[in-house]
Amino acid sequence: MANRRIICPDADETVLPFFDGERRERLQRLGKFEIHTGFPASAAVFSERLTGANAVFLGGTVAMADEALETAPDLEVISVCAVGAGSFVDLPAAAARGVTVCNSPDATVNTVAECALALLLAAARHVAALDRDLRQGLWTQSRQGFELKGKKLGLIGLGPIGARFGEMARALGMEVSAWTRTPSPERAARLGFGFKPLGEVLAESDVLSLHLALNPATEGFLGRDELARTKPGVVLVNTARGGLVDEPAMIAALRSGHIAAAGLDVFAEEPLPAGHPLLALDNVVLSPHVAWNTPEATALLLDTAIGNLERYYDGDPINIVAAP
Repeated sequence: MANRRIICPDADETVLPFFDGERRERLQRLGKFEIHTGFPASAAVFSERLTGANAVFLGGTVAMADEALETAPDLEVISVCAVGAGSFVDLPAAAARGVTVCNSPDATVNTVAECALALLLAAARHVAALDRDLRQGLWTQSRQGFELKGKKLGLIGLGPIGARFGEMARALGMEVSAWTRTPSPERAARLGFGFKPLGEVLAESDVLSLHLALNPATEGFLGRDELARTKPGVVLVNTARGGLVDEPAMIAALRSGHIAAAGLDVFAEEPLPAGHPLLALDNVVLSPHVAWNTPEATALLLDTAIGNLERYYDGDPINIVAAP
């Protein structure tokens, strides 16, 4: 244990205070803990930070490709501070190299659902555009929003975040239906949502919210044909992954007004490049992939990720998304 090296290669400086006290002690009981701050300037810098690691505590800001795994031949486990670990680690490559990868499910459920609600409310009431108008000296009262009460929310994917968002929407008086790969009468009764075929959800919903994991089966899930089947004037919310949507098709639908508004926290390319077409649309509310970012969620993410390492070295691993 004394020689075990546990390395965090990509910590944001704002997270450092969360490692004080008990969390650092938990990690140090497992071995020598090293933490590096800031986004690695290059693949070479990232690989250098990983040298000699037995365990990696990945902050979820850098993608750890197969090439990086070569740097740490003694690597045993990666614990990712994120739900979608596959966005940050080449899972098949890790498993092939004998590395176990764990994620941090449920830690961001409430905070991401609240962000989805914030984006929906902002889109429904033109908050960003009205704010811009006022800052430019314009007293504009002609932008008419709409109430959410009585509107139909369609959830595409129904993991814990989607379920929590649906609960919030029901509290506002929305009618919630969902498409999911795992429908059951018991689950529908427990959640109070109607489970429907995808075509019905697309056609009937006043608001669509995406809650799918991004993988080869879901890449571009909401494509041009699916968007064309949506209700004219639909509002789209995406706090999951940008790759779930055919972005050019979505932009075209926003320009035409078929999609009346969108609230987006994720994008096909991140960071969103200067001059991107979405930046020119005033019917879109944008945030830079920060739905997860609250002190409460950060603390829970770190505790979960540390717990993954503790359980792995206790011989009882949990939250496994890839394994030898």
